Amino acid sequence: MKMRSLLSLSIAGLLSAPVYATTVTGKVTDTAGQPVAGAEVKIEGSRRVAYTDANGIYRFDDVKQPHIHLHVYSSNYIHGDNDLGDVNTDQNVDFVLKPASVENIVVTANALQSSVLESVTPVTVIGAEKLRKIEAPTLGETLKNAPGVHSTYFGPVSSSPVIRGNDGPRVKIVQNGLDVSDVSRVGPDHNVATTLSSATQVEVLRGPATLQYGSGAIGGVVNVVDKRIPQYQVDGVEGEAETSYSTVNDGSYTRADVTGGSGNIVWHVDGFYRDTDNADIPGFASIDPDEDEPNGVLESSAMETRNVVAGLSYVAEEGYFGFAVEQLDNEYGVPGHSHAHGEEEHDEHDEEHEDEEHEEHDHGEEGVLLDVDMTRYQAAGEWHSPFEGLTNLKFAAAYTDYEHAEIEDGEPGTVFTNESSDIRLSAYHEEVNGWHGVFGLQFNHSDYNAVGEEAFTPANTTSSYALYVIEQKKVGDVTFELGGRLERTTLDADASEVELDVLHDEHEGEEHEGEEHDEEHEGEEHEEHAVAFNFPDYDFTSLSLSAGANWEYQEGHSVAVTLSRSERAPSQQELFSAGQHLATQSYEVGLVFDMDEEGHIEETLKGVKEEVSTNLDITFRKFTGSWGYSASFFYNQADDYIFQTSTGLIALREHEEHDEHEEEGLESEHEEHGHDEHGDEEGLPIYYFQQADADIWGFEAETYVDLSDTLRLTVFGDYIRAEIEDDNLPRTPPMRFGSELSYVNDGLSADVGFTWYDDQNDVASFETATDGYTLVNASVQYEFGTQGIDWVVFARGENLTDEEARVHTSFLKDQAPLPGRNFTMGVRALF
Repeated sequence: MKMRSLLSLSIAGLLSAPVYATTVTGKVTDTAGQPVAGAEVKIEGSRRVAYTDANGIYRFDDVKQPHIHLHVYSSNYIHGDNDLGDVNTDQNVDFVLKPASVENIVVTANALQSSVLESVTPVTVIGAEKLRKIEAPTLGETLKNAPGVHSTYFGPVSSSPVIRGNDGPRVKIVQNGLDVSDVSRVGPDHNVATTLSSATQVEVLRGPATLQYGSGAIGGVVNVVDKRIPQYQVDGVEGEAETSYSTVNDGSYTRADVTGGSGNIVWHVDGFYRDTDNADIPGFASIDPDEDEPNGVLESSAMETRNVVAGLSYVAEEGYFGFAVEQLDNEYGVPGHSHAHGEEEHDEHDEEHEDEEHEEHDHGEEGVLLDVDMTRYQAAGEWHSPFEGLTNLKFAAAYTDYEHAEIEDGEPGTVFTNESSDIRLSAYHEEVNGWHGVFGLQFNHSDYNAVGEEAFTPANTTSSYALYVIEQKKVGDVTFELGGRLERTTLDADASEVELDVLHDEHEGEEHEGEEHDEEHEGEEHEEHAVAFNFPDYDFTSLSLSAGANWEYQEGHSVAVTLSRSERAPSQQELFSAGQHLATQSYEVGLVFDMDEEGHIEETLKGVKEEVSTNLDITFRKFTGSWGYSASFFYNQADDYIFQTSTGLIALREHEEHDEHEEEGLESEHEEHGHDEHGDEEGLPIYYFQQADADIWGFEAETYVDLSDTLRLTVFGDYIRAEIEDDNLPRTPPMRFGSELSYVNDGLSADVGFTWYDDQNDVASFETATDGYTLVNASVQYEFGTQGIDWVVFARGENLTDEEARVHTSFLKDQAPLPGRNFTMGVRALF
């Protein structure tokens, strides 16, 4: 007890510096003179927060700062602020807020934490209320209807966001500003380890965000914000709980999060449990199904997930420090890998035995499973006005111990591990000639390993060190922003041997029949070779620069322009991949290997360059009156763009090689593995990472129109064009258009909408076109209060027309369509 008291006094001494004691109060109204209730009022440089009451009144007592700068935020209004300067007497400060027709939320992923409407770069923020309506089991599917955002869709169990055609190592996924440190950037079958069950908002930064987050954010950033480390004092206990059921996969979902505190100590606990069976689909999973494939179900698409988070903070007026621990256990199937059932399944069985088989099948016990185990430790702190010249000092760090095992047909397979650390220190300085900003240091280290038959990359470590600075200045109606980042990245990989058995093109499509397919013929049709490599250390120095301005040229109208030059070091997957990738059913070959058109790999390694991208973004916004819009146009010219493309070659599977001289075994393998997307029955298509100059351009737009006090019509659309020299980039999202009509009145809210996806015919070599489709969704919810608890009863329907929809950005588009018609019903309690 004595030690605990001493520690509390020490922290309080660091975070507290009482000088004055001032009362600040006032009233917040809109332009019509009506009070704004629930507005958040903050004193810059402190932990002090107040909320306006029903009359719009706020109050701060015993303010101990000499310099007072007030900020007022409400999602339905434009941000208001007033810098009072140095004061030592009581203050009365009123605010008149201008209404906004788009939700205006503070973007914590921006270094200077401007609101959506003030942001120089294009950004979308999804608040907690909307998140609860659209939340899906995966991050990609949750965000896929945001303008400019699509999904990799690896079945309903795994998907990552695709931002303006960028995914994988070009899109940074962060939790409260820190890398999630899973292996979702390595392969689309690896689910993003961050969870949305207790998220307060999700922020999507479209376009390069490399200045603050590093070269891995050259395509964009998704920041999931939650309360795992409380930052503000809480008196008493508050939280929410929810349970729901989904028909498409017989899925149950239960979650809860609770935050409480007393004095300077604040704690938080949240958790969820999700259990689903295989998803129902319209028709067959495969475009070209065999006679044994079941109709109406996506095999190996079940999942069972448990997640628990606990956090604790010490919060004082001049800062806070806290930490949190998370434990994630997730087991889910990998669609597209369920093999044809044996003939005995088609024999006459009794009814009870058939039911047992069906239950086993529904829970995904056949095919490929991924068993994920992750423990994450996170710490964060903030110290206001620590030294002369600094207004704020922020610290954040995370350590993640991630592991998942791939299990095929019940047998343990490859085990992937990633131990990662991410540390960030940011210092905000006082205004200098009107400029205010932040400079920071960041360190990231990742120790990646894969052991097993499907280990397509060698064990490796990646370390990066970075220094960044972002400055902002407002001149009249124009806000200018400048920034730069210098980053050093080192990749060190263990020695490895590449074994590649190539089936040459001239034999593709030939039919091989039993005795006629003799050993002599086999020797002519493929070439086997193995080459050993010792990799040098790969060092990259990346310099990224950005300049932008946001001009409110008319009240409620603005245009933002950003020009940036971003450099990106290749990821470990892009560099060192060399082997069969079970999830994508392909054989991957990395950048460092010199492979010719026949699939022969030279013994010497190739040189690799950084990817350099020059980007222009123009965003128009209207955010007052009865309607508003946001429209962004972008052009990205990239030198040495890294992309993965099909070579048209086929690599024989390793276990096929061992049986190739056994007629019975060969015949069995042909039956088991069926056809790949190129129509070959023998092996895996070879995908090769290469570099070339690329051009990517397009637009995204969203418009809101208030038809009445209770009805709003929303329309959005986006288009992306991606070319590389004389070809198209693979898996480019198609053009899309959507609309939603929403109703809100006295606790009842409802919406109905559709999203239309165009055919995608602008495809890369060896890539097939994808038919378009239209998805229709609807939802309804009713809110009411009783005995201090706010209840929300909700229902929503997805893909109401039960349309077969195949996602062009998915590696599994020909084997795993989107789920069929689904109804979700549930109840949520807030206290």
